[in-house]
Amino acid sequence: MRAAPTFGLKFDNIPLINLRMEFNQTYKFLHSPEAADGLRPPIKPIRTNLFIWGGMPNDLMTLLLQRAILGVEAYLPGALKHTSAVLGNISKELWEKLDRPFSFRSKSAVANIYHHMPEAVHPELSLRHLDQPLYEATIAFYREVRNPIFHGQLLSDPDISNLQAAFLHVARLYEWIDYWFDPEKLVKGGKAFSGVHLRYPKGASNGAP
Repeated sequence: MRAAPTFGLKFDNIPLINLRMEFNQTYKFLHSPEAADGLRPPIKPIRTNLFIWGGMPNDLMTLLLQRAILGVEAYLPGALKHTSAVLGNISKELWEKLDRPFSFRSKSAVANIYHHMPEAVHPELSLRHLDQPLYEATIAFYREVRNPIFHGQLLSDPDISNLQAAFLHVARLYEWIDYWFDPEKLVKGGKAFSGVHLRYPKGASNGAP
């Protein structure tokens, strides 16, 4: 448990299953009639699978996309820690670096998070190693989507199909993780999360390359 003594706050790790379930529910919502209808005038409350939104539609879609990206970024270190335990290379130094991906010192967030961090557990886990096209697409995704919405910008007049495409990209990042960290370890039926399908060869999702 971590603490912020100046403000009297304490923190725990988010359970991995919570991150997957939220993405699962949000992905399902974005493919529902309610999501498309919520983007059409007049402005009205929008009922998602998790809450009812009373603000502007583009604010909601920005929030959902931000949380989806933060979710996979938070999920990855936990999955890597579990995998390091299976591979037998646990160390305090490794786990501290997994908690601080920018300690890998690349100027690129994508390189730190999706290449150097998994590579530190096993070279074959790196997204750049396993799926170069997805790695390159993630560089574009961070430059064009992730960075703007985390630095003071919000979606403007979002189209539902474009939002679905952005969430599909996050789903594909989960597919990469699921290749080497079996989601069934989190919950029975984990391989059936919405939007996520095992596109990689079967048999590797056992905690080892």
